[in-house]
Amino acid sequence: MSEALDMHVASREEQAAAHRNVFDIWSLGRSLDDHVAYRLDSPKHRLATWYVGCVDCRVVVSLGAYPLQFQLQGQRLPGFAIGSVYTIGDFRGRGYAPQLISWVERRQWQQGAALSLLYSDIKPEYYARQGYVLCPSLEGRRELAGDEPAVTDARLVEFSAAEHVQELSKLYDAYHGALPLSIARDADYWQALLARMPDDRFFRLDTSAGPWQGYVRLARKDATWRITDYALADHSPTLAEQLYSASLHLARVEGAERFGGWLPDTPAARKLFDLAPRQTEITMIKPLAAIGIPDEVIASAGHFCEVDHV
Repeated sequence: MSEALDMHVASREEQAAAHRNVFDIWSLGRSLDDHVAYRLDSPKHRLATWYVGCVDCRVVVSLGAYPLQFQLQGQRLPGFAIGSVYTIGDFRGRGYAPQLISWVERRQWQQGAALSLLYSDIKPEYYARQGYVLCPSLEGRRELAGDEPAVTDARLVEFSAAEHVQELSKLYDAYHGALPLSIARDADYWQALLARMPDDRFFRLDTSAGPWQGYVRLARKDATWRITDYALADHSPTLAEQLYSASLHLARVEGAERFGGWLPDTPAARKLFDLAPRQTEITMIKPLAAIGIPDEVIASAGHFCEVDHV
């Protein structure tokens, strides 16, 4: 029989305990002390409200709830994203994680949230049993060794993101906001995104139609490059192909061996990349209010960008 779970907003000390619990899987090579200090004070993790479930005052399950705004069929809706769901080994199999998720959902709904989002690192059936709907979650990949460069009149021009937030925001809102479902980004959210992964590089897309036909944010780890964020001036397959081709060209020139990232299931992406379902970071959504989630809304979540991942 499960022991009673005390669920509440975490204190600073309980946050530290929750972060210590996940050291083995999310330390990214840091020491235990550095791992806890990083997660307590990083711009990303400070955005979340951290919740814990305790048994006899011991943190046994935890998660973070990150505030978000969604654009759903032209309507702005408050919501949140769940991240870092974790139950310590001795207390698994007792239903504690579903209990905490449900409790947090009710609390967030009472505070006005209409939609919950998570990125599953386990089989999506687990969260489907709790009402989450599987969304398209594709990973694009292309090996660049011996690759022939595509012919394009487009080029990428590097720029300082901090100096061009207005241009980024305008392109993002027009492109992603036109989809049935997108993550809305206000000024504070943009600043939080720019603080993440500070080594990422930003490029605008220039074509024969003029400058600022789009932008792309690129991350690099060793010989692998990834698209982590992007937007375009329109939804034409031609412009998307120009962005991908220019990005591939730049990566080849600078010595990358492979290129990829989260990509939507579009003609341009299918033409230039091998697309496959992601095995982790699988997008799932759940309505908390009486709102419809038709097929076109679910499909448009395939355009979510990796930089928004929590």
